Amino acid sequence: MSSTQPSEKLNLTTKLAFGAGDIGPALTANILVFFLMPFFTNVAGLSPAIAGSILFIGKISDAINDPIIGVFSDRTQTKWGRRIPWMIIAAIPFGITFFLQWVVPSFTDNSSLNNKFLFIYYLIVGIVFNLFYTAVNLPYQALTPELTTDYNERTSLNSFRFSFSIGASIISLILAGIIFQVYQGNNQEKYLVLGVISTIFSTLPLFWCPLIVKERGYQPLLNYKQRKKTAYILISIATILAIFGLANLVNSTSGEDSFSASMYLLIAAFIAIIASSLIVAKTESHLLQESPFNSENNSEHNLTFFQQLKIIFENKPFLYVVGIYLCSWLAVQLTASILLYFVVNWMGLPDAEFPRVAIAVQGTALIMLFVWQKISNFLDKKIVYFLGSTIWIIAQIGLFLVQPGQTFLLYALAILAGCGVSVAYLIPWSMIPDVIDLDELNTGERREGIFYGFMVLLQKFGLAFGLFLVGIALEASGFIKPIEGEAIPIQPESALWAIRLVVAPLPAIVLFLGIILAYFYPITREYYAEIRLKLTEKKLIKND
Repeated sequence: MSSTQPSEKLNLTTKLAFGAGDIGPALTANILVFFLMPFFTNVAGLSPAIAGSILFIGKISDAINDPIIGVFSDRTQTKWGRRIPWMIIAAIPFGITFFLQWVVPSFTDNSSLNNKFLFIYYLIVGIVFNLFYTAVNLPYQALTPELTTDYNERTSLNSFRFSFSIGASIISLILAGIIFQVYQGNNQEKYLVLGVISTIFSTLPLFWCPLIVKERGYQPLLNYKQRKKTAYILISIATILAIFGLANLVNSTSGEDSFSASMYLLIAAFIAIIASSLIVAKTESHLLQESPFNSENNSEHNLTFFQQLKIIFENKPFLYVVGIYLCSWLAVQLTASILLYFVVNWMGLPDAEFPRVAIAVQGTALIMLFVWQKISNFLDKKIVYFLGSTIWIIAQIGLFLVQPGQTFLLYALAILAGCGVSVAYLIPWSMIPDVIDLDELNTGERREGIFYGFMVLLQKFGLAFGLFLVGIALEASGFIKPIEGEAIPIQPESALWAIRLVVAPLPAIVLFLGIILAYFYPITREYYAEIRLKLTEKKLIKND
């Protein structure tokens, strides 16, 4: 009996298409975390406490639907697989509901009553958007362990995913910076334009991934001839958009016209890239084999939701990963949600400077993603997390100490933080497939959707609490809301202290907790090799 686990390398086209699947969720999440709170307070005119409450309730509802959709995703049986159909069906509603969050409807001339209606409007739209966000993103995440069982290849696959993720985040910030420069007169207009463009560039890639990536043992969504026909249609659309964009660029008479024309050209180029990848894409041989995960007799289908949760909680490595992920992303979200206030109100910089600071963080994170991925080929994942988080904590301490006028130091600390932020993207999501394999070894079942869903559920409960605290802290500290058309108000000392505490010390504390949890995470490279060996032996015995 051979104990050698066959290599399951992935083609570049598969990695690119899979990585592109995270553009939409990453771009929208980045825009929302950086801009939605300021949009609520500075444009829609809501108080920080109300804005924080909207985000809190939205995240709680989002957290609840994660494991539910995870269960349904695991139980879905179609000829295309368990995950791909969810992504295709939810893509368009995902884009529409994201856009609606940037609209400021006027319900009545009564300001107090109108704010109540706005609260209800943003709450409903936010809840529905989060539902479709989960319907797209959770099945996508659950694809990772099904595409390859190779330890290093999974890390490589996640490197591609988060390269697109961070890249999309950077591009969203660049676009925001340009929009804020071009549309200077009206805050509502510039946020609406940001919403439209972000909707387009977040929705298109949601089709790129499922049109190329194939689930193991299932039929592809499109066969080769269908992919070629689809590619030619997309090329035709891209050509029309390019011609229209060039014509508008030549005849443009203002910065706004030039920007609109440039967006047409950018959309055309993006569609052309998708079309090209459809033509050259190839399917890996191991994905053509019968899937060990899609059995109709899977006993998981006979388990109740609470029985499945009991099994999950008995998987101690999973609980460590959840804690590591929660700490990492709570640190990211706390800093990101308050960063604009920090840059404008504490550092005294214009709001157009904020995207540049955020880009310094995200750009460094994108570069360091490849560095950490290479390091993880030699060191255990938890060691890589420990190194990155330590650098990150140092940056957070420096951020608390930086003073107005020290702009160069602000950017230096942003770059240093980016070195650590990249491990928050890479490591927890590289650990989860290993935990799922351990669960399969112990139970004989595959429950990717349950694990991914419950991981995100706990993470979103934590984030909901964090965002709620941000809103309450600003409200309690006496934060003064800006008024459209007037100068930025000078904030009281109490509000400035609240902003500084949320942007630096609080994230540093939760990162330290994440390091402690990573220390106790038990699945090392050697332990995982034993897991794969035992799984291979069990399957060989079963097939004999």
